[in-house]
Amino acid sequence: MNKEECRTVRIVVHRFGDVKESFLGDVLKILDDCYSCVGARDLEIVDLCLFDRSTSMNAFISEEKRKFGISTSAFEASFFAVHDAWQGTPRIMVAHDKMLTAPKLVAIGGLHHEVAHTILHGSLEYYLFPTPRLLVKLENEGIFSTQFVRDILYLASLAVKDFEVTRLLYRNGYVEDQVAYNTYFLEPSEEEHETWRLAEKNKTARLLVLVSLLKTACCAEPLLRDERHGKEIAQMMARSMNYLPVELSAPILGMLKVTSKFGEKTHENVNLFMNRIIDEFIIEGGWFDFKGNQEGSI
Repeated sequence: MNKEECRTVRIVVHRFGDVKESFLGDVLKILDDCYSCVGARDLEIVDLCLFDRSTSMNAFISEEKRKFGISTSAFEASFFAVHDAWQGTPRIMVAHDKMLTAPKLVAIGGLHHEVAHTILHGSLEYYLFPTPRLLVKLENEGIFSTQFVRDILYLASLAVKDFEVTRLLYRNGYVEDQVAYNTYFLEPSEEEHETWRLAEKNKTARLLVLVSLLKTACCAEPLLRDERHGKEIAQMMARSMNYLPVELSAPILGMLKVTSKFGEKTHENVNLFMNRIIDEFIIEGGWFDFKGNQEGSI
């Protein structure tokens, strides 16, 4: 593992495996240009971890979570680049092999996406959110498992943070790359179809899948306002959920309206979003009668 440094924001590079110098240079230029354009505010240092293989990156993330006692499930495995700040310093991780399989503009958009995360969510406070009282109550009653409550709050916070990231980038003129990045991940995969087939008969598992879809949709939502690409994004959002029954996909798309109330404070946005999820899918949706006899408690 080598350590190197870059310009503007201080980027400390950690290489895992056979990461070529040319790839490192390309990544650093993309990151540095984005920091210069968007403005890094008070951000001083970012760790950049480059892995030659996605399997190595996923194993590294799993080990980091184990080491720090982080119990959220692994939702990062499908991405070629991810961000975290579990150690208090923002960190971007990139899998070389997986990035090479993505179109160039998608790869660039993904790196810009992670840059924006380091700017907006680069400290530990953006990973700590209070659990809504109703979820605590249902957990204490054994209706929801502790892991389920952690996962749904984690997914909801990811959805909000991804919305904030795309909003920031769009405000700063990053349009084409963000359209490419979001349409790429809005395309439903066979793995997502299979996940739904396994989850659809279990209420709590089904709810996790729906909130994970909200994460993808929220990330793309700011692009709906774009005159050139808004219609395309709306069509891709609908397509991303075409394997769901309409009585589920329609409420998910309808929930995106809550983003119009999002301000600039992430914790307030997460609280607003979680309350909307609870109202739509747990209370108003009538999925759970709160008598302790719900099917599929996990």
